[in-house]
Amino acid sequence: MVTRVLAAGPPRSRCRRSGGRASQPRLFAVGLAGGVLAAILGFGLHVNFSPSAPRGLYRTVTGAAVRGAWVVACVSAESADLARARGYLWSGTCASGVQPILKPVVAVAGDIVELRPEAVIVNGQRLPASRSAAVDGLGHSLPHAAWGRHVVGAGEVWIVSTRVPNSWDSRYLGPMPTAQILSVARPVWTVD
Repeated sequence: MVTRVLAAGPPRSRCRRSGGRASQPRLFAVGLAGGVLAAILGFGLHVNFSPSAPRGLYRTVTGAAVRGAWVVACVSAESADLARARGYLWSGTCASGVQPILKPVVAVAGDIVELRPEAVIVNGQRLPASRSAAVDGLGHSLPHAAWGRHVVGAGEVWIVSTRVPNSWDSRYLGPMPTAQILSVARPVWTVD
């Protein structure tokens, strides 16, 4: 066994300067992420993480909210209160203080919408995977629009995502006033 005897003296510690080489990659990553975010916003691109629409990048464009278009819209103040209380929507730029929603338009002025628990029917055509959920992901009951036949009025659209049954859309909110639509959104790059 080999034993080393060290000279007595004050203990030494290695100090590392803050901001040294180890932190340079982190600073670069933060700068790069900030640059990418600025570029995304500067080109009118928005990132969607919600399962109600394919996840990915969307470009907001001017255009009419026609059947089949994806729209970015603000929910009513009353709906925003519930969405905020239950965590459906994050804080955002809408007048109600929540983020806008991204949904497809399924019915426009003059269309006939039948809302039933098992499906949404537009002009006699049943939308696939459009049943209404009784509860949200946390088990809270979901208030829904009135069951039955609705004629879409002037200045209204119905927005329904058939991707998930509890998507916060017209099944629960009723018709969306076109005045609450901020823009049309076109997918640029999506992953699902």
